[in-house]
Amino acid sequence: MNASDMDLLVEQFGDSVYRYCKSITFKPEDAEDLYQQTFLKAFELQKRISMERNPKAYLMSIAMNLWRNQKSRYARRERIAPTISSSEEGVQLEDIRAEGDILDGIVKKEEITQLKKCVEKLPDKHRQVVLLFYAAQLPVEDIAKTLKIPKGTVKSRLNKARTMLKEEMEAQGYGIR
Repeated sequence: MNASDMDLLVEQFGDSVYRYCKSITFKPEDAEDLYQQTFLKAFELQKRISMERNPKAYLMSIAMNLWRNQKSRYARRERIAPTISSSEEGVQLEDIRAEGDILDGIVKKEEITQLKKCVEKLPDKHRQVVLLFYAAQLPVEDIAKTLKIPKGTVKSRLNKARTMLKEEMEAQGYGIR
Protein backbone atom coordinates (compact mmCIF):
# COMPACT_ATOMS: atom_id res chain seq x y z
CA MET A 1 0.00 0.00 0.00
CA ASN A 2 1.35 3.42 -0.94
CA ALA A 3 0.41 7.07 -0.32
CA SER A 4 -2.13 7.14 -3.15
CA ASP A 5 -3.85 4.08 -1.64
CA MET A 6 -4.04 5.95 1.68
CA ASP A 7 -5.59 8.92 -0.13
CA LEU A 8 -8.10 6.51 -1.64
CA LEU A 9 -8.94 5.12 1.82
CA VAL A 10 -9.60 8.62 3.16
CA GLU A 11 -11.69 9.49 0.11
CA GLN A 12 -13.76 6.28 0.18
CA PHE A 13 -14.19 5.75 3.91
CA GLY A 14 -13.42 9.10 5.54
CA ASP A 15 -17.08 10.10 5.96
CA SER A 16 -18.04 6.77 7.49
CA VAL A 17 -15.08 6.80 9.86
CA TYR A 18 -15.89 10.37 10.94
CA ARG A 19 -19.57 9.53 11.55
CA TYR A 20 -18.50 6.55 13.64
CA CYS A 21 -16.01 8.67 15.59
CA LYS A 22 -18.68 11.29 16.21
CA SER A 23 -21.15 8.66 17.39
CA ILE A 24 -18.82 7.18 19.99
CA THR A 25 -17.32 10.43 21.27
CA PHE A 26 -20.49 12.60 21.21
CA LYS A 27 -18.37 15.74 20.77
CA PRO A 28 -17.16 17.11 17.41
CA GLU A 29 -13.75 18.09 18.81
CA ASP A 30 -13.11 14.60 20.17
CA ALA A 31 -14.45 13.07 16.96
CA GLU A 32 -12.02 15.12 14.86
CA ASP A 33 -9.09 14.08 17.06
CA LEU A 34 -10.10 10.42 16.94
CA TYR A 35 -10.61 10.62 13.17
CA GLN A 36 -7.10 12.02 12.68
CA GLN A 37 -5.58 9.49 15.06
CA THR A 38 -7.35 6.69 13.20
CA PHE A 39 -5.84 7.62 9.86
CA LEU A 40 -2.41 8.28 11.40
CA LYS A 41 -2.51 4.80 12.90
CA ALA A 42 -3.71 3.40 9.57
CA PHE A 43 -0.75 5.08 7.90
CA GLU A 44 1.58 3.44 10.43
CA LEU A 45 -0.08 0.08 9.78
CA GLN A 46 -0.48 0.51 6.04
CA LYS A 47 1.41 -2.69 5.26
CA ARG A 48 -1.32 -4.64 7.08
CA ILE A 49 -4.19 -3.03 5.17
CA SER A 50 -5.37 -4.86 2.09
CA MET A 51 -7.76 -3.14 -0.29
CA GLU A 52 -9.29 -6.56 -1.04
CA ARG A 53 -9.89 -7.56 2.60
CA ASN A 54 -12.41 -4.91 3.73
CA PRO A 55 -10.36 -1.87 4.72
CA LYS A 56 -13.47 -0.10 6.08
CA ALA A 57 -13.88 -2.66 8.86
CA TYR A 58 -10.16 -2.42 9.62
CA LEU A 59 -10.40 1.37 9.92
CA MET A 60 -13.42 1.07 12.23
CA SER A 61 -11.56 -1.38 14.46
CA ILE A 62 -8.61 1.03 14.65
CA ALA A 63 -10.96 3.86 15.71
CA MET A 64 -12.71 1.63 18.24
CA ASN A 65 -9.43 0.45 19.80
CA LEU A 66 -8.01 3.97 19.96
CA TRP A 67 -11.18 5.21 21.70
CA ARG A 68 -11.09 2.33 24.19
CA ASN A 69 -7.48 3.15 25.01
CA GLN A 70 -8.30 6.83 25.52
CA LYS A 71 -11.23 5.97 27.80
CA SER A 72 -9.03 3.60 29.82
CA ARG A 73 -6.32 6.22 30.25
CA TYR A 74 -8.91 8.81 31.27
CA ALA A 75 -10.53 6.45 33.78
CA ARG A 76 -7.14 5.59 35.26
CA ARG A 77 -6.28 9.30 35.62
CA GLU A 78 -9.66 10.01 37.21
CA ARG A 79 -9.07 7.29 39.79
CA ILE A 80 -5.66 8.74 40.64
CA ALA A 81 -6.51 12.46 40.49
CA PRO A 82 -10.15 13.35 39.77
CA THR A 83 -10.80 16.55 37.86
CA ILE A 84 -13.49 19.01 38.79
CA SER A 85 -15.48 20.46 35.94
CA SER A 86 -16.97 23.94 36.24
CA SER A 87 -19.72 23.18 33.74
CA GLU A 88 -21.44 20.07 32.52
CA GLU A 89 -20.96 19.26 28.87
CA GLY A 90 -23.99 17.96 27.02
CA VAL A 91 -24.30 15.60 24.13
CA GLN A 92 -23.67 17.31 20.84
CA LEU A 93 -26.37 16.72 18.25
CA GLU A 94 -26.21 16.78 14.50
CA ASP A 95 -28.05 19.63 12.86
CA ILE A 96 -31.68 18.74 12.42
CA ARG A 97 -33.49 20.38 9.56
CA ALA A 98 -36.97 21.07 10.78
CA GLU A 99 -39.40 20.13 8.05
CA GLY A 100 -42.35 22.39 8.36
CA ASP A 101 -43.12 23.32 11.91
CA ILE A 102 -40.41 24.41 14.35
CA LEU A 103 -42.19 22.51 17.11
CA ASP A 104 -41.76 19.24 15.17
CA GLY A 105 -38.05 19.99 14.93
CA ILE A 106 -37.81 20.58 18.67
CA VAL A 107 -39.67 17.35 19.47
CA LYS A 108 -37.48 15.36 17.06
CA LYS A 109 -34.33 16.91 18.54
CA GLU A 110 -35.47 15.95 22.04
CA GLU A 111 -36.18 12.37 20.92
CA ILE A 112 -32.72 12.11 19.36
CA THR A 113 -31.14 13.49 22.54
CA GLN A 114 -32.98 10.91 24.64
CA LEU A 115 -32.07 8.10 22.23
CA LYS A 116 -28.40 9.05 22.38
CA LYS A 117 -28.52 9.10 26.17
CA CYS A 118 -30.08 5.65 26.11
CA VAL A 119 -27.40 4.39 23.71
CA GLU A 120 -24.75 5.75 26.10
CA LYS A 121 -26.30 3.69 28.93
CA LEU A 122 -26.11 0.42 26.98
CA PRO A 123 -23.49 -2.11 28.06
CA ASP A 124 -20.30 -1.68 26.04
CA LYS A 125 -20.75 -4.84 23.96
CA HIS A 126 -24.24 -3.76 22.87
CA ARG A 127 -23.31 -0.10 22.34
CA GLN A 128 -20.41 -1.07 20.04
CA VAL A 129 -22.65 -3.17 17.82
CA VAL A 130 -25.32 -0.44 17.61
CA LEU A 131 -22.79 2.26 16.73
CA LEU A 132 -20.99 0.13 14.16
CA PHE A 133 -24.29 -0.87 12.55
CA TYR A 134 -26.08 2.50 12.53
CA ALA A 135 -23.36 5.17 12.72
CA ALA A 136 -20.63 3.43 10.74
CA GLN A 137 -23.17 1.64 8.54
CA LEU A 138 -21.22 -1.61 8.59
CA PRO A 139 -22.97 -4.82 7.60
CA VAL A 140 -23.23 -7.61 10.18
CA GLU A 141 -20.40 -9.58 8.56
CA ASP A 142 -18.00 -6.64 8.83
CA ILE A 143 -19.00 -5.94 12.43
CA ALA A 144 -18.24 -9.58 13.24
CA LYS A 145 -14.79 -9.25 11.68
CA THR A 146 -14.15 -5.93 13.42
CA LEU A 147 -15.12 -7.22 16.87
CA LYS A 148 -13.76 -10.72 16.19
CA ILE A 149 -17.02 -12.42 17.16
CA PRO A 150 -19.41 -14.69 15.22
CA LYS A 151 -22.13 -13.15 13.01
CA GLY A 152 -24.82 -14.75 15.16
CA THR A 153 -23.44 -12.98 18.22
CA VAL A 154 -23.56 -9.66 16.38
CA LYS A 155 -27.18 -10.27 15.39
CA SER A 156 -28.22 -11.27 18.91
CA ARG A 157 -26.45 -8.28 20.48
CA LEU A 158 -28.05 -5.95 17.95
CA ASN A 159 -31.48 -7.44 18.66
CA LYS A 160 -30.95 -7.23 22.43
CA ALA A 161 -29.75 -3.61 22.13
CA ARG A 162 -32.81 -2.65 20.09
CA THR A 163 -35.07 -4.24 22.70
CA MET A 164 -33.26 -2.47 25.53
CA LEU A 165 -33.45 0.87 23.70
CA LYS A 166 -37.14 0.43 22.94
CA GLU A 167 -37.94 -0.39 26.56
CA GLU A 168 -35.90 2.52 27.89
CA MET A 169 -37.41 5.01 25.44
CA GLU A 170 -40.94 3.81 26.22
CA ALA A 171 -40.22 4.11 29.95
CA GLN A 172 -39.30 7.75 29.32
CA GLY A 173 -42.48 8.36 27.36
CA TYR A 174 -41.05 8.16 23.85
CA GLY A 175 -42.33 5.65 21.33
CA ILE A 176 -39.88 3.87 19.04
CA ARG A 177 -40.81 1.94 15.95
